[in-house]
Amino acid sequence: MNVTLNWLKNYIDFEFPANELADRLTMLGIEVESIKQPGAELEGVVVGSVNAIKPHPNADKLVLCQVDIGENEELQIVCGAPNVREGMLAPVAMIGATLPIGLTIKRAKLRGETSQGMLCSEKELALSEGAAGLMALSTDIPVGIPLSTALGLDDTVFELEITPNRPDCLSLIGVAREIRAETGNPLKLPQVEFNEDGPDVREVTSVTIEDPDLCPRYAARVIRGVKIGQSPLWLQQRLESVGIGVINNIVDITNFVLMEYGQPLHAFDYHKLTENRIVVRRAMAGENLTTLDEIERELTSDMLVIADAEKPVALAGVMGGYDSEITEATCDVLLESAYFNPSSIRATAKALGMSTEASYRFERGADLGIVLAALDRATQLIVELVGGTICKGVVDVYPGEQPLTEIRLRPKRVNFVLGTEIEPETMEEILKRLGFGVAASESVFRVTVPSFRSDVTREIDLIEEIARVYGYDNIPTTLPKGDIPVPAPDPKVEVRRRIKQFLLAAGMMEVVNYSFSDPNSFDKMRFVADNPLRNAIPLQNPLSPEMSVLRTTLLPGLLENAQRNRNHQIDTIALFEIGSVFIHSDEQKEPERVSGVLAGQVGDGVYSNPYRQPDFYDIKGLAEGVLEVCGIADYTLQKTGAPTFHPGRNAAVMLGDRQIGIFGEAHPEVLENYDLPYKAYLFDFDMEALVDAAIFAKRFEPISVYPKVERDLAIVVDKAVLSDMPTELIYKTGGELVESVRLFDVYEGEQVPEGKKSLAYTIIYHSAAETLTDKAVNALHDKIVKRLNQKLGAELRM
Repeated sequence: MNVTLNWLKNYIDFEFPANELADRLTMLGIEVESIKQPGAELEGVVVGSVNAIKPHPNADKLVLCQVDIGENEELQIVCGAPNVREGMLAPVAMIGATLPIGLTIKRAKLRGETSQGMLCSEKELALSEGAAGLMALSTDIPVGIPLSTALGLDDTVFELEITPNRPDCLSLIGVAREIRAETGNPLKLPQVEFNEDGPDVREVTSVTIEDPDLCPRYAARVIRGVKIGQSPLWLQQRLESVGIGVINNIVDITNFVLMEYGQPLHAFDYHKLTENRIVVRRAMAGENLTTLDEIERELTSDMLVIADAEKPVALAGVMGGYDSEITEATCDVLLESAYFNPSSIRATAKALGMSTEASYRFERGADLGIVLAALDRATQLIVELVGGTICKGVVDVYPGEQPLTEIRLRPKRVNFVLGTEIEPETMEEILKRLGFGVAASESVFRVTVPSFRSDVTREIDLIEEIARVYGYDNIPTTLPKGDIPVPAPDPKVEVRRRIKQFLLAAGMMEVVNYSFSDPNSFDKMRFVADNPLRNAIPLQNPLSPEMSVLRTTLLPGLLENAQRNRNHQIDTIALFEIGSVFIHSDEQKEPERVSGVLAGQVGDGVYSNPYRQPDFYDIKGLAEGVLEVCGIADYTLQKTGAPTFHPGRNAAVMLGDRQIGIFGEAHPEVLENYDLPYKAYLFDFDMEALVDAAIFAKRFEPISVYPKVERDLAIVVDKAVLSDMPTELIYKTGGELVESVRLFDVYEGEQVPEGKKSLAYTIIYHSAAETLTDKAVNALHDKIVKRLNQKLGAELRM
């Protein structure tokens, strides 16, 4: 929001220079983003009167102008503008002036005639793009004064950044209140007086509020006999100085009051309202409204409209309707001032893609108590500047009048929170300067919150108000006292740290994706219809259709990352993500998962580590590494039929009967859906399951003094037998004497019968109590071979 120094001084007296005022406002919580002086580039440009014109003796398209700039002698200026005429007032750039376009004015001869300055167009002064001729000024402007003064540009413009919780500062009076809190000087509010000479307003119009939840208050006045035209120069200058365009005198007055009070107003052509009355209601299904920007908008039943007896005539709190706007033919005006529900205005503006000065204020929360004051101020200005007769009274529909909030404030609590020793009298004075009502007693203040401070609801809010006005620089810096409790270690943090450290060390890169997902990704991942991961939570206001649901898995985002990297010719793809997913259930869980993707190529491209395509064992190594850093060893791997993965090239990680993760090669259809021309390998773990099973404690085991015995075992089994099945059976049969079992070869070929495969294991036998003899090891080894034959039909491969 823009405000100007001179305009602010209409409402409060202060002597701060511009930079100091900016610093003080910033310390009060109103950030000043920039300070501009629009008239600074017009130095040396004054208002001149063209008193005489004669032809140039040596040029047909030039004339010699005698120009009065308020000095003893007139200037001779050579001019070629087509609109120059005797008696007109125009900007004169004097010798030595530098124009905004970079031109420095010098005494010059043009076709043999001396020119002592330059008559300027708006384009040459960077005031507009128009260059059809000289800038014609109003004839009531004194000759010789600086052009910046004549145009009201000898001012300082502050660009303010108002936080969403301070809608009361979206006005000149609101900013003036903040200056009052700083200086203690009284506010100079407009004195509103006018005569009501027309008929009773209730005889000429009425207001009906059908949805008081969306419009708690609506007030209206009727002014008859107005004459539409241009606003006076001072009003135009005021609006243009803060970036608001001028339209006509009625609309300009509503915009002036908008900036002055922060209350949006709207003026209707009274005779364009069917039955000359107002109905505030929700839009009906199928209704359309052409707004002031001449765009026809389709309305929905959750949008609030201002209607007449038949149709909508305005979009409440956002923009007026084209068919009821003020035109040159308007003679009677119905003036609106209302309060609308912020959430309703915000939803309507967002749904229609609109943002106006009115919606910007209403959606942050306007002042319910200023409705009549702003209406009367606009009425006064209309009568003074436009003319007309005011109908007696005002229609003020306020079905559920809301009392002001009262808060208990303890001065001792203020000093305790701030670490200060502020006197209660000082606290009371600060609050009163800010507009709060204070009933003080010895230990407790009863503070009445004004209607324009909807952000103040608790005692701590009042403490904040006192702190910012008292001055943060005045609050002493103190170190905290007392013992700082040591938080208990969080196993989830440790698991997350270990996993991240391992994956980064393994050459992977961490990514952070949006929590929003594309519902089409479920089909891309080949999720079956009854997969609970398809039951995603939809967003009410999605950024785009591709981000319209909350993600239920991290894998689609990682595959999209791989696709995006592939499109940018990056073929080494090793990515992982640790993040929450959102499961649609009665408990509304947000479990955390860790997932990764490996695709394209691995290796460094050097002799010792050439580029190669990743395979199943690369992703298996990463998955096993994740389990290892968590201290999880008693897991098993089982084949799974997950449709996202390639059949036969995936494994579920099981802890007993609980699946804690899955890894494997992505299904070819998934690769095609994500436009990946090579194989991709995925892993996905349940972080909560990893945390539950993690073991961080290290246990020391003494080195055994007894030797170990190593035996190799090669068996032939059916292809359907998984390699872990013999491993599990060997451990179970050998008991404590089997220290480890390692699969070192899998063979299918000519020397193995069709439908069979050869599995070769290394078994280490060891006892912590004695030296194992060959006889004992042979007996146990034969027992294991026999058990493998009984349970799995395994035959020794000779």
